[in-house]
Amino acid sequence: MEFLTSFGNWCSGPGLWHGGGYGNWAGGMPFHFGGIFQLLVIGLIIYFTARLFRKPATSSGPGTPEEVLKRRYAAGEIDEPTYKRMKDELQRS
Repeated sequence: MEFLTSFGNWCSGPGLWHGGGYGNWAGGMPFHFGGIFQLLVIGLIIYFTARLFRKPATSSGPGTPEEVLKRRYAAGEIDEPTYKRMKDELQRS
């Protein structure tokens, strides 16, 4: 609780912690900076909490055999005759 008291005194002015002195430089900051700083801190807490609980994007796997074949051909892992032969084999099965 001492942290909140000292934080309120440092960020004096209207806001969550009313530290004293509205409009003067009590606590080292004018009153409107205290409220802005408090909103910034709360916003960062909300942002990082939401980011913490967000589910990571997952892929559904390597894809269909045709997609894997196209990706290998595009990456240069296989040449054109091999690509056409494998594509024909996939279409027959």
